[in-house]
Amino acid sequence: MSQIGSVLESLKSIKGVHGAALIEKFGLIKGSAVPGWIDPDAVAAMVTLILKASQRATKELEQGKFNNATIESENGKILFSEIKGNILCIITTVDAKLGIINLKLSAASKALGKLI
Repeated sequence: MSQIGSVLESLKSIKGVHGAALIEKFGLIKGSAVPGWIDPDAVAAMVTLILKASQRATKELEQGKFNNATIESENGKILFSEIKGNILCIITTVDAKLGIINLKLSAASKALGKLI
């Protein structure tokens, strides 16, 4: 397993996290740790679209550079965090503890930043 894969697996091991993926801004999957029912290519395509829309919104509304976003839905949350032009995507259950995830996300972002 690659070093990127190891970092993503550590995020996946957090209670309430279904999976994690690191996607290059043009949709290339740099690493993923997702269950079989989640298609990594579909995640990459959606992340790319969400990134572009988020970047445009922050620019148009003069809010500076996009850093991260959270989507909350009926069945869970999807967290996005930019790391050196790449997007780290974490897919969670509805009852996942965001405080713990954000703490681990910060450490994982630093580790991934060194590997990219």
